[in-house]
Amino acid sequence: MAGIDPPPDVSTAAAADAAATTSIRPIRLRSIRTLLMLSILLTCMMAAFLTQMAGMSHEQTKMNDQSSFAAPHLQLRHTNDSSLSLSLGATTDNEIRRNLSEPEGSLPSEAINVTELGEKAAQQYEEKKQQEQQQQQQQQRNNRPSGVVYEYIEPPPINRTARAQLSSKFRFGLPDLTHTNTNNNTTTALCGIVKDAEAYLDEWVDYHFGLGFHSIYLIDNSDKHELKSWQDKRRNAGYSVRVLPKPGTHRQMYGYHMCAAEFKNDHTFMAFFDVDEYLVLKKHIRVDDMLADHLKEGSLAISWFIFGSGGTSTYAPLPVTKRFLYRDGGWKNTRHSHWKNVKSILKLEDYGNYPQSPHSMKTKRGGWKDTNGGGTFDKIGAVNEDRPTDVAVIHHYKYLSPKEYHWKSCVRKTVDDKFKGCSSDKQEAVDSFKGDVFDDSAWRMLKKNVPKYVMYDEFEDFM
Repeated sequence: MAGIDPPPDVSTAAAADAAATTSIRPIRLRSIRTLLMLSILLTCMMAAFLTQMAGMSHEQTKMNDQSSFAAPHLQLRHTNDSSLSLSLGATTDNEIRRNLSEPEGSLPSEAINVTELGEKAAQQYEEKKQQEQQQQQQQQRNNRPSGVVYEYIEPPPINRTARAQLSSKFRFGLPDLTHTNTNNNTTTALCGIVKDAEAYLDEWVDYHFGLGFHSIYLIDNSDKHELKSWQDKRRNAGYSVRVLPKPGTHRQMYGYHMCAAEFKNDHTFMAFFDVDEYLVLKKHIRVDDMLADHLKEGSLAISWFIFGSGGTSTYAPLPVTKRFLYRDGGWKNTRHSHWKNVKSILKLEDYGNYPQSPHSMKTKRGGWKDTNGGGTFDKIGAVNEDRPTDVAVIHHYKYLSPKEYHWKSCVRKTVDDKFKGCSSDKQEAVDSFKGDVFDDSAWRMLKKNVPKYVMYDEFEDFM
């Protein structure tokens, strides 16, 4: 019919569709193969990258492990040029990088070559080993021959040049320090315990060096070894003094034992006096001469004269032996209650170990004797009823002024950590004990043996 298109030929359309499909299929196959090849390539690249990263991580972990065994201030890091380096510097816990999780920004900035790591580690090991050896040696030094453990501190050497000049300031000079008990020379040492007695110490030391004592050993009973500086300055000035720290309570007999046991091979004799006790010789001018006559073996007991306040009331910056010139008497109504007490000088080769009393020393032979060669002693040797004073005697400045006595006995307390004479009735007895017998023999002996003290005669005690 005219004006009407004829229906399409079905067979013709099907043939056209088939031709189009056939042309598209090769294109799709090529695309799929391309994608597969790209996927495989990316997978291989990723595997290679991960392998490389794992190797780098392993190397970094090894380096961090090595760093953990180095000294705390040695740290491993990468510099900007990717070369491995060793960082040095002050460290804190925040600055030490121990693993990969810690930021590199916390590492110190200064660096040296990592090849020095082995040398530094070896140096650190040697330093640690040396430190341990020093600690072990210090522990061995602290365990002394006396059996008393204390902080052993080697003193500085005595200035021999200064000593040569110093010797001229003493009447009889100072003993030759090369003369010790090891080369058959007679020498006498002095041992005392000191606690807060600095104001009286120099006079006591000078006085006994003036009598010919070779060396003076002090047990420092302060909490912080306060006398170390004093010792160092005295030794630098030429004095043979030695301070041994032993803080705590009940140290007096410990201290005497330390002196006797530590230095028994260095001296022939050793006296054991407190800082308020002064040896006065009546028939000899040097202590070695007196002991040669009266101490053949064992221990020599020296009796006390006890000095009172002499009417003073408080401290004055003058020598003790000048300030207090009145003591107890020999007759009954003027005797002090402790007038029979003694202190000891020991022949060191006869030392018999830890003493039972600060007034006497235990001996392994010879026992206790007074200057008459006998004596009537109590069971621990602290008291001698016979009490001879014609050869030697100890001036015991027990009280000083009432204010000084109150301070040392009722504020500071004794070296045995006791309050002593602090009740009102006892304090009155202390205040009233002024002494009855005038005796300036210690003061005269000090001025004669150590002439520089003569200057104090120009001063009066207004206290």
